[in-house]
Amino acid sequence: MSIKNIYFVQVGFSFDRSLYLPYAVGAIAAYAWQDEFVRNEYNLEELLYKRESLDMAVFRLKDPYLVAFSCCVWNFEYNKAFARKIKEKYPNCLIVFGGHNIPEGGALLSELPAVEILIHGEGEEPFLDLLKALPSGSLNQVPNLSFRGSNGNTIETEKVLYSEIKSYPSPYLSGTFDNLIVENPEADFLAVLETNRGCPYSCSYCDWCAGKTVRFFPMERIKSEIAWLSKNKIEYCFCADSNFGMFQRDMEIVDYLVKTKIKTGYPKVFRPCYAKNSDENVFQISKKLNSVEMDKGATLAYQTLSDDALDNVNRKNLTLDKFANLLSKYNEAGIPSYSELILGLPGETYESFCNGICELLEAGQHNSISVYHCEMLVNSEMA
Repeated sequence: MSIKNIYFVQVGFSFDRSLYLPYAVGAIAAYAWQDEFVRNEYNLEELLYKRESLDMAVFRLKDPYLVAFSCCVWNFEYNKAFARKIKEKYPNCLIVFGGHNIPEGGALLSELPAVEILIHGEGEEPFLDLLKALPSGSLNQVPNLSFRGSNGNTIETEKVLYSEIKSYPSPYLSGTFDNLIVENPEADFLAVLETNRGCPYSCSYCDWCAGKTVRFFPMERIKSEIAWLSKNKIEYCFCADSNFGMFQRDMEIVDYLVKTKIKTGYPKVFRPCYAKNSDENVFQISKKLNSVEMDKGATLAYQTLSDDALDNVNRKNLTLDKFANLLSKYNEAGIPSYSELILGLPGETYESFCNGICELLEAGQHNSISVYHCEMLVNSEMA
C-alpha cells in the first residue's frame, strides 16, 4: 500500500523579504509525526506558507491525500479559494480546516462544499487522532470535529478541552522547519515564541484564548527554542502569550533572551503582548528589553474608558491614577509607552470616546494612542 501524502497550509503576508515561519501548522505536524503509526501511514510532504498564485500553489501538490489549512481572518478567503482549486484537480483529496476562523458546530460545512472536516480549538491532539482514525473511518470517535457523514449529514463529535501541553514537541526543535531554512536562504524569517497558552480574562471582543486556564511549556524547551532562533539568525520574534509579564518566570525568559542577544546578536527584536494590568514586573521586563533594543516600548492598553462599555465587554482597567504613575516611571526610564483604544465597543458613545482620549492625554500619554476598529472575531463571545 502506498504511503499517503499530507500537506499543511498556513499562508501569511510577506514584508519585503520577511515572512513568518508557519508556527501553527508546524506545531501540529511536529505532534503528529512523533507517532509511529503516522510515520508509517503518511508522508509529511510540505508546509505551504507563501502567499503565491493559486495555480502555483496547486502545482506544488503531488498526489495529495489530505490538505490541512490553518484559518485566520487574514487568510480565510485565500484558503477557501485554494481548497476549491484543489478539489477541481484532486476531487478525492480530503480538505481539513482548523484555526481561529472556524466557529463551533458544523454549520460552516454547508458554506464550504470543498471542505470535508472541521477541527475546533487547539489542533495537535485532534489532528493526530484524525490521522489514526481515517483508515478505519471511525471519525465519530475523534473529539472536536465536525464532518460530513456518508449520507451528507453533518456530524459533530464530543467537545474536549486539553489541559496538558508539556509533552507537545516544539516545531523548531523537532526539525519541522529545517528544510524551510535551508531551501530559502534569501528569506528573512520571523518567528513566533509560545511560552504558555490560555488567558484568565474574558474580554468579550477577544477570540485569543479567553477564559481558559493558563498552561505552561517547560522552561528548558523555551530556552532551547530561543537558542534555535539565535542559531538560525531570526531577527524578529513575536511572543504569542496573551499576558506576558503576568508570571514571575517571564523574568527568567527575558533574562535569557537578553543574554542570548548580547552573546550572538539574535533575536534582534522580541515583541510581547504585555499583561493588561501592567505592574512592576512588566516595567522591569520592558526596561531590560529596552536596554538592548529588543523592544522599544511598552503597551499600556486601555481599549475604552467608558464604564458602560467596560461592563458590556467584561473588562476592568487600571485606575487613571495608577496609569499616570506608571507613565511617569516609563518616562523617567526613557521607555516609550503606547496606549490602545477600540472604536465602537457596545455602550461606547461619541462623547464617551472623545472624553476617553482626553483622559489619556491628561494622564500623561503624549507618545502614542492607537485606535482600532471593533471587529466581530468569529470565536469571540461578542460575535
